[in-house]
Parts: sequence; C-alpha cells; structure tokens
Amino acid sequence: MTSKEIAEVTGKERKIVMRDIRNLIDQLGENNGYIFVLVEYTDLKGEKRPMYKLDKKSCLLLSSGYSANLSIR
Repeated sequence: MTSKEIAEVTGKERKIVMRDIRNLIDQLGENNGYIFVLVEYTDLKGEKRPMYKLDKKSCLLLSSGYSANLSIR
C-alpha cells in the first residue's frame, strides 16, 4: 500500500501521512524490520510527487495511530 492510498482511505491530507511516515522512520532508526520505500508518482498536473510504498507490517504500524478501517492488500 502507498502513502497516497493511505491518505485516501483515512481522509487525511497526503502531506500529513508523509510527515507521519518520516517521523516513524526517525523514531525507528535503520534496520528496524519495517519497509518504507520512497518513490515518485505523477500527479494530475503531470508533476512528480514523492510517496512511500509500505509493506503490510509497516502499513499496520502507521495505521494503528489513525481512526479508519483499512483494507490491506
């Protein structure tokens, strides 16, 4: 799942989800067993934007702080 998808599902602003992921990365340090991969996507204006790809474990960690029903793929 991506940070963009998480923002859509939770109704949070994309920048807030990105901030929360960066905070988690800072708190957890390196070699922590969680996967947050920084990638880019092209928005509707044709501009490149950053987003994270998360594995299931990382998605669950992030979403545990949000009030929403997430459907993990």
